[in-house]
Amino acid sequence: MGTAVRLDDKLLEFFTRPLMCIIAGADAAGRPSAGRGVGFHLIEDREAIEVIFSAWQWPRLEPCIRQTGRIAATFVSPSDYVSFQLKGAATMRDTQAPDLDHAERFITAATNELESLGVPRRLIAPWLTAREARVARLEVSETYIQTPGPLAGMLAGARSR
Repeated sequence: MGTAVRLDDKLLEFFTRPLMCIIAGADAAGRPSAGRGVGFHLIEDREAIEVIFSAWQWPRLEPCIRQTGRIAATFVSPSDYVSFQLKGAATMRDTQAPDLDHAERFITAATNELESLGVPRRLIAPWLTAREARVARLEVSETYIQTPGPLAGMLAGARSR
């Protein structure tokens, strides 16, 4: 396991935007599983993020996290495709009332943003549900730029040659 990475001010600003999220992991046999995140909470020390997803919609995700203790979470700004992927050790924790509030705000912001970009609300609703919400705590050890372009795939903070 790598050393924790502290999220910088640029990333903190990014996380204030309306975002979409994909969480990916693999089971003990290496079979991949992915699901859509519907909320998050940055931890005060800036070295972890808690990501909320629907176990009802993505039933294989929680068992994968429990088996391997690792995930990657990719966050994308739908308006301009600015994207970052965070990787690291992950643990599950019990869902609490504030998590559902985070999910509700995330879903509302994402829905409004996508609708403003021309996606009909009726198409968005099935993508974003907090039904049977679960929370994975990701201890960030790597952060990658995923924005399409020459820096895609580079470690955040690295310089291109």
